[in-house]
Amino acid sequence: MDFQRDSIRPLSNYEVYIVVKQIHDTNTERESGKRGKKGQNRTLEHCNFGLNTVTYETLKYLEQTPCVEQNPTIIKQFYHEVKKFDLKKMEILQIFNLRPTTPVELQLIIEDSETRLTEAQSNELIDLIRTLLPPLGGSNPSNEIMES
Repeated sequence: MDFQRDSIRPLSNYEVYIVVKQIHDTNTERESGKRGKKGQNRTLEHCNFGLNTVTYETLKYLEQTPCVEQNPTIIKQFYHEVKKFDLKKMEILQIFNLRPTTPVELQLIIEDSETRLTEAQSNELIDLIRTLLPPLGGSNPSNEIMES
């Protein structure tokens, strides 16, 4: 099987979540609407069993991550704000997926971060991550402080 080079690209957890959720929903609808004699579509059911398992496990994992709280607007806004740090696309994707909260975690993601970013820039980037990217559960740390 040949792949076109243009169609291969890394995906964010959000994009994977959307695709897997669509597959899961389609399979669920298909399962609930299934009619006929027992074993009639046994071959098709057997082929889909592996897909259903992978889909379910992936969805279960991703639902425990902050990607369920994201939307295209957040992604675009974050990407626009992070452009000023001159990061590579893969670094931005990893930051988006992993959400580092300390300078050490940021250094593990950004290649040669000691030479490319100052300490102030690292702290600014971490602040951007905390404010623009939603944490798990949709609670914003700044909102929690205001409510206390």
